[in-house]
Amino acid sequence: MSNVEQYYRILELEPGATLEEIRQGYKDLAMVWHPDRFPNHPRLRQKAHEKLQLINEAHEKLRSFAPVAATIASPPQSVSNQTQPSPSNSKDYYKQPPHKPQEENYRNYTYEYTPFKNFSRKDVDTWLD
Repeated sequence: MSNVEQYYRILELEPGATLEEIRQGYKDLAMVWHPDRFPNHPRLRQKAHEKLQLINEAHEKLRSFAPVAATIASPPQSVSNQTQPSPSNSKDYYKQPPHKPQEENYRNYTYEYTPFKNFSRKDVDTWLD
């Protein structure tokens, strides 16, 4: 039996469980075996502590192993299913030609953000004097 199978067995899961199943199995067993549930029984508290250490180790190992296992288990994508470069893809964004705004749109946008758009020449002259 491999270590991975042993970790699944500690968490009482079937091999190949999803990350969500691993997380739920861990939470359930941590609630059952938490040492704080046995405050007046030192012997049971010690056993629960040891069991919880095993559960924590199994959870940590499976959590780090599960994404790799899911990647290995998934079939490779065909060329037609791969994403095409688009501006939303960060690696390809800078390979796109620059966007050239139309001049009239540019003037409308800049006019909205110009702080002096409501001032007339007379207002500016008065302010400068």
